[in-house]
Amino acid sequence: MGVVRRIGEWYGSWRLQARLTLQIVTLITALFGLLLTVVLMIQEAALHRTTQEKGFSLVRIFAFSSVQAVLAEDFLALRELVRSLVRQPEMRYAMILDLNGKALMHSRMESTGRIFHDPVTRRALAATQPMVQETRSGGEPVHDFTTPVLVLNERRAVARIGISFANEARLLRRTRNAILALGLLTLAGGLFWVRVHVRRLAAPIQALAEGAESLSRGDLGRRISVARQDEIGGLADAFNRMAESLQVRFQLDRELSSSLNLRTVLDTLVHHARRLIRGDLAFLVCCEEEGKPAAVLAHTGTVGKAVRSWTIRPGLGWTGRVLAEGRPWLLCPALSTDDPAETRVLAEEKVHALVLVPIRVRERCLGVLAVGRWQDGPFLPLAQEVLERLADQAAVALANAMAYREIEELTRSLEIKVAQRTAELSKANERLQELDRLKSEFVSNVSHELRTPLTAIRMSVENLADGVAGEIADPVRQYLSRIGSNTERLTRLISDLLDLSRIEAGRVHVLPETIPVASLLRDVLDSLRPVAAEKGLELSDASADRSLRAVAGRDQTFQVLTNLVGNAIKFTPVGGRVTVAARLAEEQGSGGAEENSPLPPGSSAPQQFIEIAVEDTGEGIPAEELHAIFDKFHQVRRHGRAKAQGTGLGLAISKSLIELMGGRIWVESRLGHGSRFAFTLPAAEALTPTVPQSLRSV
Repeated sequence: MGVVRRIGEWYGSWRLQARLTLQIVTLITALFGLLLTVVLMIQEAALHRTTQEKGFSLVRIFAFSSVQAVLAEDFLALRELVRSLVRQPEMRYAMILDLNGKALMHSRMESTGRIFHDPVTRRALAATQPMVQETRSGGEPVHDFTTPVLVLNERRAVARIGISFANEARLLRRTRNAILALGLLTLAGGLFWVRVHVRRLAAPIQALAEGAESLSRGDLGRRISVARQDEIGGLADAFNRMAESLQVRFQLDRELSSSLNLRTVLDTLVHHARRLIRGDLAFLVCCEEEGKPAAVLAHTGTVGKAVRSWTIRPGLGWTGRVLAEGRPWLLCPALSTDDPAETRVLAEEKVHALVLVPIRVRERCLGVLAVGRWQDGPFLPLAQEVLERLADQAAVALANAMAYREIEELTRSLEIKVAQRTAELSKANERLQELDRLKSEFVSNVSHELRTPLTAIRMSVENLADGVAGEIADPVRQYLSRIGSNTERLTRLISDLLDLSRIEAGRVHVLPETIPVASLLRDVLDSLRPVAAEKGLELSDASADRSLRAVAGRDQTFQVLTNLVGNAIKFTPVGGRVTVAARLAEEQGSGGAEENSPLPPGSSAPQQFIEIAVEDTGEGIPAEELHAIFDKFHQVRRHGRAKAQGTGLGLAISKSLIELMGGRIWVESRLGHGSRFAFTLPAAEALTPTVPQSLRSV
């Protein structure tokens, strides 16, 4: 099946001329092959029949003439009789045999007296009536005719003659050659006829194919000229009508899509409707509100004034009937009976044939599209179908234009409302900015004002605890210790508020320097190791590379690390572990702050960063809290536990500081599996010797 399919595909790829030529040649060859076979069979049968009749006649005459000579054993008479027979050109031999197969007389004298024992002779000796056999004589096929020599109905001898096939074969060859010559001439004539007529047939088909290809490429102006009145001419005419229809619709779609102005849309519709079905005039009626009278909104080809002021009432006249019923009408002659206004319009425009189709939008007849003709003769049903399809486009265009008009009205209304709301929001935003500025100033001023008395309180408490005012009792010392710890807590709160206020106001100054990361981690861990020891926590540095260096502000980095490690110690239960590690990273990862990168603008060098991570074995952070973990004043809520001590500003300050130094910070945590806070800083090896101004002073 695969081979047959491939052969079919290969044959299908031939051109039409080649396929028709092959079919004609095959048909002529098959016909003449069949004709040659049948003619040769008929001629051969006729020749065989003629030869047999002649042979039987001669052998009977030969047998009858030899009776006296056989009885009298007159060999001279037999010899003369045999010689007279073999004088005929097709005769190959003649003989008289006795019943033992002995040749009493033979046309070849050397065979006279010879006894024949071959199968042909044995069958001839056994024959009781005339018979014919095929044999060979001298390498040539012959018919051997045999008949008994009867004397008083008693067989006395056998007469045999041999007639050659040569004449028959020669005649058959002549007939075959004549038929073959005729076949070749017919084949040549057929090929010539095929070439001429296939060209005539293929030329318009090729033109149709090229025209279809042009249409597929967008050349809608292509037309085909075929001077034929047969099916191909009809096909070419249908192609031209299709191309014209496509061109008109394309132009219509392009013009409709280029403008949403209702007047322009309607004028375009009636113009193309008149052109598409070859009318003399066209008009479009539209009813914007259901049940209300309609009016002519667009017309073309009209000559009178009545059509401009024509008011159409649904159900009255042909146009009103189409508007009310939503059914198309073909009118010829176009006569109105119950609407005087329509009668006046049709008479003024001299309309003899009219086709009207409804324009439907959402199951409602919104209008009527009509095309009229001045001369006699009705529109064909095809014109109605074309106009109905155009009416569908008109419905879409009308709906779009009306929707656009509504949208314009809504847009104007919305623009007014948006302008009002924008002005209100602008005033509110200015008020909020003013309030935010006042808040920042208030926090800054209050913090500054609070630091001085707090410092005095802290120093007074320390002096009292040191015995400057004399010895104090143990209960008083406990109260002083409690006052001192709360004073320190309040001082940290004020420091956080001041830091956040300076960051938001853009007054934080970062002094970048090359920081040995291992030394920085050691300082942070040493400062917090006593706090970790109080809770029985293991505090360790797991960095593999001790030679890493980062470019950042040392004080700000120390502050961020102290905050992260302090939080890890705070939220890790007794006996847990807090691990700090640093490594070299090629990228910041997703969400890096490229605008804060310390690399020069436009640099193509690969960015390398130092990633520092603080990992604990605490309870972890719930997934729903991770997105807000770096927000100001946010603290993780845990069910059944008191709120953790602190301001909720540490992580927000850390995030702002890290981003100011060209890095980013993130958290990874699962409830019950601890947390991992990590941040990146530019690596010293990734920077040029000149430190960017953006990192020097922020």
